[in-house]
Amino acid sequence: MQSRPDPVLDIALAVFLIAIAAAFLWETRNIPPGIFEPLGSAPVPQATASVLILLCLTVLLRALVRLRRGDDPVQHSHTESKDDGVVAPENPLAVIATGILTVAYVLALSARVADFALVTTVFLFALIAILARFERRALVLAAIIAVAMGYGCQYVFTEIFVVDLPSGQG
Repeated sequence: MQSRPDPVLDIALAVFLIAIAAAFLWETRNIPPGIFEPLGSAPVPQATASVLILLCLTVLLRALVRLRRGDDPVQHSHTESKDDGVVAPENPLAVIATGILTVAYVLALSARVADFALVTTVFLFALIAILARFERRALVLAAIIAVAMGYGCQYVFTEIFVVDLPSGQG
């Protein structure tokens, strides 16, 4: 059975995320401009919140159109199957490992165990490896992506955005 998206759920989620993004926009309105950098701290969360709002508006409009057309997945589910629409993850251990790995990444950055680039590289490599089920072909690509993103992000953040990133204690 092909699952149908629930427009009511899409609307609720879009409105919830728009509210959160709007709160971020509201809270960042009084952040003072930067002293040493041209942009300051506010533009990145403001741009992120704005993009999130635009994407949510797209989902919201699409869901409203589906709802107006009468495309109700609840009606279809009674005739097609007794499936409740809940989809279990394909690999629940990967989901758990991803959560644990993300918490470990944040803690490692907070504890400043190593430079941002190295911690990010290790995190991304491990995450991609888990999600790719440790396939040998994917590990080479995972290493390339992890190194490029880890060290590339460090360069962009420190040299372009002039952000002070966590560094190791040593």
